[in-house]
Amino acid sequence: MTEIDPVDQVENRVYELGFHVVSSIPEEKLPAEVTIIKDVLTNNGAVVISEDFPKLKNLAYQMTKVVGAKHLKFNTAYFGWVKFEINPESIDVVKKAMEKNDNIVRFLIVKTVRESTMSVIKPAFRADAKPAATGEIPKNKEIKAPVSEAELDKTIDSLMVE
Repeated sequence: MTEIDPVDQVENRVYELGFHVVSSIPEEKLPAEVTIIKDVLTNNGAVVISEDFPKLKNLAYQMTKVVGAKHLKFNTAYFGWVKFEINPESIDVVKKAMEKNDNIVRFLIVKTVRESTMSVIKPAFRADAKPAATGEIPKNKEIKAPVSEAELDKTIDSLMVE
């Protein structure tokens, strides 16, 4: 009977790190902050697969970050993400490093797959309906005569309920 070395059993997994960077950082210093985040990953053996550079977003609700004795509140933050492959034993180190970073409001690490999981948004029009050219009136559209001001007042009065 042969023994299997536990080190050989551990395979790298694909994760995605989504993060909100505080909006108080000037945009010109944002690349340096992203480099710090990516350095945490690569220093722990991660291989970056894909990423999206952070963009300023309005938050759905106000978030609070405790830095020292201060409670900082944010309504906007730079949102970005990095997809990477890493040994599962190193993910806790990455998580602790993100928690210690005072410039990250929130972050989330999830297991994912290597392939892109972005959904494709289909256009809202039907392929068989041709849009009318600019300034051209569609053939089946009814043309109505202009409504006088008196007729409009009469219609509004009939719609009002007392």
